[in-house]
Amino acid sequence: MPLLERLLDATPRFAEPPTPFGLFHLGSVAVILLLCITAVIFRKRLPGGEKHLRRALLLFGVGLLLLEIGKQIAYSYTPEGDWVYNWDRFPFQFCSTPIYIALFAMCLRPCRVRQALLSFLATYSPVAGCAVLFYPAPAVFHEMVFLNIHTMLWHGAMLLFGLWLWLTEAVKPSMKTALTAAAVYLPLPFIALVLNELESALGFAGDFLFNMFYISRDGTCDMPILWRIQENAPYPVFFMAYVLTLGLGGALVTAGMGFAGWIRRKCGKAG
Repeated sequence: MPLLERLLDATPRFAEPPTPFGLFHLGSVAVILLLCITAVIFRKRLPGGEKHLRRALLLFGVGLLLLEIGKQIAYSYTPEGDWVYNWDRFPFQFCSTPIYIALFAMCLRPCRVRQALLSFLATYSPVAGCAVLFYPAPAVFHEMVFLNIHTMLWHGAMLLFGLWLWLTEAVKPSMKTALTAAAVYLPLPFIALVLNELESALGFAGDFLFNMFYISRDGTCDMPILWRIQENAPYPVFFMAYVLTLGLGGALVTAGMGFAGWIRRKCGKAG
């Protein structure tokens, strides 16, 4: 791949990593929040309906897929000019799941399965997006320039797309939404658990750390509170705490959107 290598070599690939709550981070968050506020203000003008939903799923899913391909290429090309696959970046982190969910949902006609997938994208995607945008671990930022741009674009898109689904009423705040979203979410950490255990048994990642969903026995989890549980409790306790914490996050998003809708209706009647 000489052409690709020349392009990569000609790109400014490495720089001093940005710091959490530094200029790059806060500037990126400010732009994303401005877009969120604009969407809320002009929510009645947002395109909705089946046709626009399918287009949005295509744009969101393919956009993330292209970003992920770029990340995989960037990580696999070493500073020495060699190609080595970096298993640490295998694309099955919690924040990677919207690629598969969105593209799968795009292929389905309106049905209960697709609605459950949309419920997941409206609840758990914003949870993961907000976790990185507003409380980034130091390891979020990297000396690789593309990764930092990728991170802000990726998690900002997760938040914005989830918000769009709520504002266009593709999903509605209800117990059904919370339960169907949880039904899509719950198998995912168990799949990550199986992948981590397989790697531990087979060692296919070689010298690379394989830490899907950041729940590997040999890895670390940087999420608030959970890292302390990981350090001080048996692994099964940590794993269940992880599952329940993210599950609670998704439920709180649904409840929060329901409360916001109630406030809006009350204000509308008062006006």
